[in-house]
Order: sequence, then C-alpha cells, then structure tokens
Amino acid sequence: MRGWLLASTVAALSLAVPSAQPAARPARFLLGVTAGGTVSLLQSSDGIRFAPVPGYSPGPGANPAPVRRGPTIYLYDVPAVSASGLAGSVRRFAVGPGGRLAERAPASYQVQLASPEDAQRASAGSFAPSVAVDDAGVLVLLYSLRFEPGTNACPAAGQACVKLRTATEAAGSDGTAFTGDAGNRIVLGFDPADSIGPPSLLRADKGWSVLLQGPGGCLHVLTAPDPHSGYRNGGCISTPGPTSPTGLWDTRLREYRLYGLAGGRVVRAVSARLARLAPERFRPLAALAGRPSAVRVAANAR
Repeated sequence: MRGWLLASTVAALSLAVPSAQPAARPARFLLGVTAGGTVSLLQSSDGIRFAPVPGYSPGPGANPAPVRRGPTIYLYDVPAVSASGLAGSVRRFAVGPGGRLAERAPASYQVQLASPEDAQRASAGSFAPSVAVDDAGVLVLLYSLRFEPGTNACPAAGQACVKLRTATEAAGSDGTAFTGDAGNRIVLGFDPADSIGPPSLLRADKGWSVLLQGPGGCLHVLTAPDPHSGYRNGGCISTPGPTSPTGLWDTRLREYRLYGLAGGRVVRAVSARLARLAPERFRPLAALAGRPSAVRVAANAR
C-alpha cells in the first residue's frame, strides 16, 4: 500500500511540473531583400521560413550585400564612381543577446582603385558588390565592370564584356576602406544585346564559387581556390536560372542553399553540388510579401 501511495505521489508531482519548452533554434541564415527601393534584413533557422531580424530598421537601398564577421553584421549597398575609385554606404550592426541588432553610426566605404578610369568607362548598372570573409578573416569585395564594344576594353571586337574584380579590406578600417586587387579575376565576353547580372561570391565545399545570371538568362557558376585569385568558368548550370542568384554552402548539412528571384518572388533550391540543376528545383518561399528586385543570402555565424 505504501509503495502504491509513493508511486501515485511521484506521478502527481510529475504531472504538476510543466514540461520544458524546446530551445529556440538559432537563426543560421541572413537574407537581404530589396523591394520598392527599401532594404529589409531577414533571418531564418531553416532557410525556408524567414522573419525580420530584431532591432533592424528597413532603409533605402538598391542591392544589399550582407555579411557577418564575429559579432558584427555589415550591410553594403551599391557604390558609385568617385575620384579615386568607388564609394558607397554601409550599415554596421552589433549582434546582441537573442540576435537583436544594435546599429552603429552611419558610415560610408571607399574602394581605392589603381585605375579609376576603368570604372568611369563602365556601363550603368555595374559595381553591385558581393562581400565575404576570406580565409584570413579579412573582408573581400567582389564587383563587376561592364564594357560595351565602343569602349575597346573587351578582348573580342564587337563584343561586350564583364570584368570581375576584387578589393581587399584595409587593416583597421572595420569594413569602410578597401584596396583594389591587381588585375581581373575573369573576363566574360558576350553579345552586346545580352545581359549579365551582379556576381555573388560564396565559400564552396572546396574553395570558392561565384554565381551570376549570364547570357540567355542562365545561372552561371565560376570557381576559384581563393577569392583573390583567377576564376575558372564553370558554365551554365540552369536555364533559365533565377535573377539575382545568391547562395551559401551549408557546412552542417553538406549542401548548397541557393536563392534568387523568379516571377516576382524569392525562390530557393537545395543541391549537393553546383552542377546541372533543373529550373523547377527553384521553389517560391512562402510568406515573403512584395515584389523584390534584389536578394542576397549570407551565413549568420560568428
């Protein structure tokens, strides 16, 4: 009888104590989205369901490039030509408890170029950057310069071309000063009637990769052992591909998370390799309102 009473008491106590709530999953992905000239910054734990980052206030912008380094998130926008190279705005945030952001004072960033004349000759729509943290923990900025046949800046007569270039963060500048790296990472020639979208730099499963929308609307991939070195043309992996393609390598699940725009919506695909990918693999993300014009993803990790 005493044993039965003891068991009953233990059971009653167990029922009276509320079960522990599962811990919130960390937000592992950041998504910068432009819609109607306003930039939003979203976060997600699974890469599918995104919500506004706490503490972030949407602001004006054209093509956001988010990157996280340690406890700081940088959000770069498209630069314009300056006397010595390129200049644009960057928003910097300290990541606090629970992932809440505290914005620091507004800042601008400068890209010092050895030959600013090239940037001055480039077509409108050039320069939209992509920013990543290289193997040395330094920010590297990738941008493109488009030249028309009349500039005589392309290898083949009668062709337009895009020259991809990088710039490296100046020591101690905290993401506000970059020095242009010598030479081009790659030169891509194409028919002047075609278009090539802004490049998006990402760390790959081996080395580095670049995604961009190439001629004919294909999703183009470039590869490199290091973001500052020469890039190899990996060709088209999806036709048609999304506009504003962007992605990251998910080291935890060993797969690529790819994003872009199609039909006025943000689309997503998952692939183990940056190889041939059927267009229908890109599925719209639910619950993202508006008609975005640009999107960029970044890892939300220290």
